[in-house]
Amino acid sequence: MTVVTTEKLSSDMQASAGTLGEGTGFVPQSRDQPLSATDLLFYLDDTTMPMADFLRENGLFVDGEGLHFDPARFATIRAAAETVIRDYQAGDRDGAWKRFDLSEDEDVEGNGTYLLVVLAVLDRLYGSAA
Repeated sequence: MTVVTTEKLSSDMQASAGTLGEGTGFVPQSRDQPLSATDLLFYLDDTTMPMADFLRENGLFVDGEGLHFDPARFATIRAAAETVIRDYQAGDRDGAWKRFDLSEDEDVEGNGTYLLVVLAVLDRLYGSAA
């Protein structure tokens, strides 16, 4: 498990600012401010409680120490996010949608697309075992 303080995450994001958006889907909250950890952590704020619990169980969460993540678990998280998206596109509101307590169209972003963005950025910044 890796823990990155928000200060370190901000610094690493600023150092990679020119390439973070390429292929990751990452869009900073403000284009006239330097990148900061909050630009990425924003993408984790919109999950349901069951999804947040799943992410914590798989080593992806934020606490007072910073951002915790386990690259070895990225494949599991990625598969869940892709299932949320795929089920939404297929109109299937059982399975993953019930498991993660999803109900609205916007849930596909917060519990699917945004998680893929976070994983892509962390892969870009720190590499991945996935």
